[in-house]
Amino acid sequence: MIFIRNILIPVFIGMSLLSSAQINDSPAQHKEVKLNKAYIKSYFTDSWEILKSPLRWKGRQWGIFAAVSGVTILAYTQDDVIRDAFQRNRTHGADQASKYFLEPLGSGIITIPLAAGFWAFGELTDNKRAARAGLTGIKAMAITAVFTYTIKYATQRHRPYEDYSPDPRIWEGPFGSYTSTAFPSAHSSVVFAVATVFATEYKDKIWVPVMSYTLASLVAVSRVYDDKHWASDVILGSALGFLIGKFVYKSTVKNPNLVIIPGVSSSGHPGFTMIYQLR
Repeated sequence: MIFIRNILIPVFIGMSLLSSAQINDSPAQHKEVKLNKAYIKSYFTDSWEILKSPLRWKGRQWGIFAAVSGVTILAYTQDDVIRDAFQRNRTHGADQASKYFLEPLGSGIITIPLAAGFWAFGELTDNKRAARAGLTGIKAMAITAVFTYTIKYATQRHRPYEDYSPDPRIWEGPFGSYTSTAFPSAHSSVVFAVATVFATEYKDKIWVPVMSYTLASLVAVSRVYDDKHWASDVILGSALGFLIGKFVYKSTVKNPNLVIIPGVSSSGHPGFTMIYQLR
């Protein structure tokens, strides 16, 4: 029962955006993203689409759900072993890097001003791509934080440092003191959300995805290294942020209703077909 209540159900919630992230892979029109009423409204519409998307899951989505669930559960069975290995191999240099760079990067102290800076730069210089990346990144972080903290307060898992004898199997959710919020890792989910947005927007510049995902991975690992989270916390958090980032980018930057299909007419002339999907 503890696996179902504290692992499978949160993973199911976290994966609820899968079908939304996968639909409409055909060429779509990039949109200009502006800070207006439609943008603010999209915070709520995107969140609703994420919640109801399991109703559209098919074989591939269920397969990914099973894979993420399996990896999370496997890590859960080894959380204490992984934690001990990290704590035995701490170094002063890694401590400093985590404290002064990786922790602020995951907490939003760096990522929020970075995304806001991209938006401001884009607006001032008429760089639509930078403005789009900035606003989309901010939205991805906000939506990811809401989903992450919903799961946190529903499960109320103890962090490694909370107990004299760290135990990865102490859960108080859904009714407890609401002081234990280990599962999943918010630092991991939020940093992966914004990293995914920037990696997707600038995928034509290979160094951007490489740097984005490398930094996000280091943040996630540092949460275990700093004894703030168990390995299973950061695995689900990272997957949650990645998938929400993918969904938010596709929903915000591309027109999900307009699909353009290139082809050839009956007379042999090249052209395209435009399909507008009514929802």
